[in-house]
Amino acid sequence: MRKILTIMLTVAVVLAFGCGKSEAPGTDGESPQNQGVPAKKNADSQRNPGRKDGSQRVDVDTLDIPDQLKAAIKSGRIPPERVREIIAQASEGDAKPVNVEAVKRESLNSYLIINGIVEPERTVEIFSRLSAYVKEIVKEEGALVRENDVLAMLDDTEIRISHEQAKIALEQAKLSLEEAEQNYTRNQELIKREMISEQEFQTQEAVFKQRQLDYKDSQEAFKNLELQLNWTKIRSLSDGYITERLIEVGSRVNANQQVYTIEDFSPLLIRVYVPTSDAIKLKTGMTAEVTTDIIPGRIFQGKVKLINPRIDVQTGTVKVTVEVYDKTLSVKPGMFVEVRIVVGQKEDVLVIPRKAVLYKQNLTHVFVIQQNQVSQRQVELGLTEEDMVEITGGLEEGEEIITVGVEGLKEGQRVKVLQ
Repeated sequence: MRKILTIMLTVAVVLAFGCGKSEAPGTDGESPQNQGVPAKKNADSQRNPGRKDGSQRVDVDTLDIPDQLKAAIKSGRIPPERVREIIAQASEGDAKPVNVEAVKRESLNSYLIINGIVEPERTVEIFSRLSAYVKEIVKEEGALVRENDVLAMLDDTEIRISHEQAKIALEQAKLSLEEAEQNYTRNQELIKREMISEQEFQTQEAVFKQRQLDYKDSQEAFKNLELQLNWTKIRSLSDGYITERLIEVGSRVNANQQVYTIEDFSPLLIRVYVPTSDAIKLKTGMTAEVTTDIIPGRIFQGKVKLINPRIDVQTGTVKVTVEVYDKTLSVKPGMFVEVRIVVGQKEDVLVIPRKAVLYKQNLTHVFVIQQNQVSQRQVELGLTEEDMVEITGGLEEGEEIITVGVEGLKEGQRVKVLQ
């Protein structure tokens, strides 16, 4: 509506300008340049002011312009040099605003795209070695721990008492052994001098050996209780994050009961199942890109770590393990992700934005622009990488296509380029 008002205002100004010129000398308003001109020739000139010589006539009645403007053109009140300008302005009223982009050459990667679930590199379950009450929780879920870090403390009262008793028994056994050793050494000298009987010597020798056994037994008992005392401190068996705590302060745990779960997040693993036809293209060390809808816009780098040599007979797939490093810990175990493995690359190919492509009846088309008019053209597509698609036929480098505003376009429709 605003465009039509602008055109009508332009027509009004031109008409006013035309009327002003018609007041030049003449008895009936006829301009001097038309005096003496045969009526037929003058009429043709008025009906076809697009060219002074009338060699190319403009069919004013077929133009999609206001009737007032048609009448002004036919009557000659609009100067010939302004006719095409006015027609162009009127025609732009139906022009659709669009964005265009030139067909260009780039390099595209060929990807194998598969989905999988993130897993930790390893999961370690921690078990209690003793039956005791939980005295203290040292590390909570989510904490980063190192190997041998204390996770929780068990009540060690009973074990510590037994440990002290074993320590005293060990000292007593040591003293008894030292005394028996001294007696045995002295009796060795006495038997040589035949100052004691053989029976007395053998008796003392037996006592000495028994004291040796008693001392070793006390040593083992002390070591066992010392070990149990150490087991009252539940420790981590590997580096990682605590993902599960299964005990509470005051609760009693039994021997061989699971108390913690620790998972190693560096690296994280994604196990995917690839069709055999695609798996033969893969090699260990190939780069991979990992994305997830939970973290839009982020791409995490990874690589192919393992390729199982066995094919699953039931599914016809091969298990492939991809590892991904993420120091920010944005990617977490349990996430559903998309894995893109680069299996090849095409150099210097024609590409256009994917949003410019229209799909109709299993065919692909684009709109090409020439002199502010569009024409629909069928194209053939190749590789697709993110927002770009390869053109294998139908377009030439440098041609301009519609990228924004393609919806509703028709063959031959006039457009107005915004960008």
